[in-house]
Amino acid sequence: MKLLDLCRSSHQRVETQNPFCYWHVDDFKLDNKHLVMWYEKEFGKSAKFVYRDYEKIKNSLANTTIDLDHDYHLEFLKRLRAENKSLKLMYSGGTDSATVLDMAHRNGIIVDETITLVIQDINLPSNIEQKRIVVPSMGLYSSVVGKASHVVYTYEDIEKHFENPYAFFSGPCDAVIPVGFPAAKYTALKDYYNQTDTCIISGIDKPEILIYKGRWYATCIDGAVAWGDQSIPNLVPFYMDSRNIKGYLKDCILFRDHLEKNNKIKDRNLQFFQPDQSVEHTEILRRVSITGHEEQLTEGKFSTNNEKTLLRFKECFGHNKFTTLINYFKAMETFFEVFPETKTAQGLDQYHNNGKFAWFIDLDSLQTYTQEELIPKGF
Repeated sequence: MKLLDLCRSSHQRVETQNPFCYWHVDDFKLDNKHLVMWYEKEFGKSAKFVYRDYEKIKNSLANTTIDLDHDYHLEFLKRLRAENKSLKLMYSGGTDSATVLDMAHRNGIIVDETITLVIQDINLPSNIEQKRIVVPSMGLYSSVVGKASHVVYTYEDIEKHFENPYAFFSGPCDAVIPVGFPAAKYTALKDYYNQTDTCIISGIDKPEILIYKGRWYATCIDGAVAWGDQSIPNLVPFYMDSRNIKGYLKDCILFRDHLEKNNKIKDRNLQFFQPDQSVEHTEILRRVSITGHEEQLTEGKFSTNNEKTLLRFKECFGHNKFTTLINYFKAMETFFEVFPETKTAQGLDQYHNNGKFAWFIDLDSLQTYTQEELIPKGF
């Protein structure tokens, strides 16, 4: 059975790569949300979302407080530098990774290499962030950056990745549908997989918070995790790592206080919040403002606002990469065979609303809860 074959492969990856998050159902540990939902649908089971270092979080938050004047992120960056022979940063030009690089620059912390991913050619419109934000910023940060690398993956790489009709289910990738071309980028990163004494920082996670029955919680929800990055050995999710949990909670508290001050809460029984890329939210989280932020493209669920995805499809078509498109849409067709209900807007919304939580942390008491402990029957 193809489903079980895919589950066995996914389980083996989790056992080998030891990602910081995964799903657990029956005897399988899985690293692909779409595969998890297929398994749940096929066998009538409910998977559990697991944060590998949950007990470490609980221990570090016992009998402590969060000091809003303390720079936990800087403390964590210094720790990573001290503990690793080589320190690398996945640098997209976005606010979150730029904040890590700017922090290193302001404090004289050497980053041995920045890694910027580019599709095909940096001059393509979908690579505008890399060309107009990343490249110019290297002049500013050159004193602390040992090497600035552009790692290119091609339309041929994308074509090969999606020639597998089960590509949407067969490796770590974003939890939204449709799966985008970046699912193929990790083949280009193979040279980094066997490097020892290396830490590769991924700095893209924003705080996720909710108010539930009048109390505020930080949380870790599966749909918000950068799943594909977890396929990279030695990867550290800077803002979500257990060793930097106080930094994450500080960000959550700052954002919560902003929401309260500006009367943004409509339902104190249940409401979710996550900061966006706006200048206002960037300042609230004390992250660096991007010079040229107007060049940033929106990216998320496939919609008329998902500029980056639409540009990539347009570029693929314009460069006569028809086999790439054919393979991609065959993989999309396979997904629809498993989840035909997602062909409608309502069905796709329901699919995306099936989030699972690894933990909740009360922002006032710092008490930690699993999903089973706080909401055993769901919201």
